[in-house]
Amino acid sequence: MKKILIAFTVIFVIGFFAFKSIPTVVNKYLNSNADRLISNMITRTSSFGEHEVTFGDISLNYDYFGTYLKIKNIKVTPSENLGKERITVNLTVDNIDLTGFKWFPFLFRNTISVDSAILDNIKVISSSPPWDSLFNEPKKPKNKNGKEYDLIEVKNFSLKDFSVQIKNNLYDSVRVSLVNMNVNAKEFRLTKEDIENPKALFDVEMIHGSIEKAQFHFDKFRQSTLVKDIVFDTKTKKMTFGYIGLHNKLDRYAYTSLFPERQSWIDISKTKMELAGVNFGSYLKKGIVEVDTLTANGLHLELFVDKRKKEDLNKRPQMIHQTMENLKQIIHIEHLFINDSYIKIEERPDNASPRSAFLYFSDINAHITNVSNFVERQGKNRMLEMNLTAKLMGEGPLTANVKFDLEKPDGRFTLKGTMGKMNLKVLNSMIEPESKVGLKSGIINRLDFNILANDYDGSGELIIRYENLEVELLNKDYESDEKVLRKIGALLANKIIIKSNNPNKKGEVQKGNVYFIREPHKSMFAYWWKLIFSGMKSTITKESMEEMKQKALDKKQASPLGSMTATSSNASKEETKESKKHQKEDKKLERKTKREEKKAAKTEIAFPN
Repeated sequence: MKKILIAFTVIFVIGFFAFKSIPTVVNKYLNSNADRLISNMITRTSSFGEHEVTFGDISLNYDYFGTYLKIKNIKVTPSENLGKERITVNLTVDNIDLTGFKWFPFLFRNTISVDSAILDNIKVISSSPPWDSLFNEPKKPKNKNGKEYDLIEVKNFSLKDFSVQIKNNLYDSVRVSLVNMNVNAKEFRLTKEDIENPKALFDVEMIHGSIEKAQFHFDKFRQSTLVKDIVFDTKTKKMTFGYIGLHNKLDRYAYTSLFPERQSWIDISKTKMELAGVNFGSYLKKGIVEVDTLTANGLHLELFVDKRKKEDLNKRPQMIHQTMENLKQIIHIEHLFINDSYIKIEERPDNASPRSAFLYFSDINAHITNVSNFVERQGKNRMLEMNLTAKLMGEGPLTANVKFDLEKPDGRFTLKGTMGKMNLKVLNSMIEPESKVGLKSGIINRLDFNILANDYDGSGELIIRYENLEVELLNKDYESDEKVLRKIGALLANKIIIKSNNPNKKGEVQKGNVYFIREPHKSMFAYWWKLIFSGMKSTITKESMEEMKQKALDKKQASPLGSMTATSSNASKEETKESKKHQKEDKKLERKTKREEKKAAKTEIAFPN
């Protein structure tokens, strides 16, 4: 018995010292081979295949619960085998601290499993061929020596001062940059399926972070988007942007002169944005953007077009329903608010005017609902609706309601609105350079419009109440003068062609008819304007709806665009047939709309008597 006890004691002591000594032996091995082991962990992946890794100090400390790993001054550089046709990465890291690194999952399950990870001051500069070659050309086989981990999981993850630059090999210019990203996360999981799925990023239980600045360059590096002060938090389900802008590196004339046909110059600035009720999980795992409320404040947008350039008649700007349907990104925004915003539209006329024409909308506030192509989230609601208030030229108060049917293939929508009192002379900044005619006087007391339209055409009614309307003809320098011929021409226009007042002296109100066939190569906003302008014009000319439709059809057939799609009277008959079909559908929908309006008369626009 005594011998057994002694033997057991000896075995226990030997086992105890063996147990205590194993970590010492393992640590000695790990630290002796640290460079090779850590290099292999990094370069075994396809992203860093054929890259070389160097380190400063490496400290490894193993115990039975895992390994503590501390690395300083990591550098990853591309090998000489990688040419300009491949994606290359230059990466530097000041510090990496890993606690609880588990070897069994790494050796036998191709998995990185860590209790906590802290990564400090990471700089990445990546170069790649032009994106067109990456996306459009046949994919090249991946590096055979590289493979993805089946799983990377970290219970507590901290990323500090992470910055990225992605360059274009062809121009050696920065395409994408991200500055000072800081992230804290819990239960981070990145699977091989996430890497292979272009819509998925990773899975996380909680994440909070900020990005100082992000920038994306496009249009051959002539334009860029800039976003500053980004903050996101899964706990509050919020995301904020301190600044959003879209900027052109060239001025409006220098940029538009680069193209043989008309090209819009756009600048967006001063925008702040907040997203509330963000479903981060849906985006990170499925790539679906789900937001309860998006609020944009202070949007400042300027748009310029040089009309001396010929139009591209083959362009097909999409209507709202087409835009939503064709989006590659699935989105659902329940409520979108645009507050205190400004839009300026400027055109260089195709004439001898020494100045461009412009108009602007200020004090814009809009509420848009159901911005969505996510059918499962939409439910039965297929209507995108916008309610808007603004001031035209800082003076004319405008309210409008627009409803887009996202389900109808013809892109049906209603456009209703009212504009209040405004001095017409403020419109001379747009009218004079375009037409060589100025508004000498005139006041709009009220303008109301009610329009039903679709992809093909639109019709409705418009009432514009104005007084003391008087025009003047400008000279060759587009300026006012007192020459007799111009005064006579203006007098004839004011007395014979133009009605100076509506209602007239008898109190009779001339109602305008709205009708216009959409020009498919122009934008949706140009379509809206032509619809409203047709009603203003018919108020003066007293054209009937039938006359307007026939003129519009004749004009369409005579236009270059019409000749491309119709060649004879047969085509004209088809146009007429299509027009009548739309008119019949419009009348049916109009009757239905009127029934609905009676139920909610207080909320709809009513024209004054």
